[in-house]
Amino acid sequence: LWLCHFKSTKGTSPQAMSASLQTSNETTDICGAQWLLLWTTAAYSPEVPNRDEKEALETFFHKFQDLCRDGPYAHGYSRAVKEHGPPPVTSRRELMLWLCTAENRCLKAAGLATNRCRYFDLMSRWRYADGYL
Repeated sequence: LWLCHFKSTKGTSPQAMSASLQTSNETTDICGAQWLLLWTTAAYSPEVPNRDEKEALETFFHKFQDLCRDGPYAHGYSRAVKEHGPPPVTSRRELMLWLCTAENRCLKAAGLATNRCRYFDLMSRWRYADGYL
């Protein structure tokens, strides 16, 4: 169902596509949706996962199929996994910092500004203060 909410990105600059996800969670393309899914999954993962939770997170993040195949961010997640190993799932903090570093590599390769990788800022951006989990 979430695929129905994508807007056409034909003729949209990489800067505009990046800015839209940095200011809201409304994605404009599959690449933005992919990063949104990765970020929110990490933000709502347990602070220190138990054995079963770690196994579930490993399955999700280590076997994640990178569907971002076109545009300035193409294959960014799979390239990060290949070059720097899969994301660590021993803690939420490590996982979120790995994602921030991986996303910053994609942004830099696309000639865009990178984001600060401060855990508190990342949690404020990606996890609502609603008490859920």
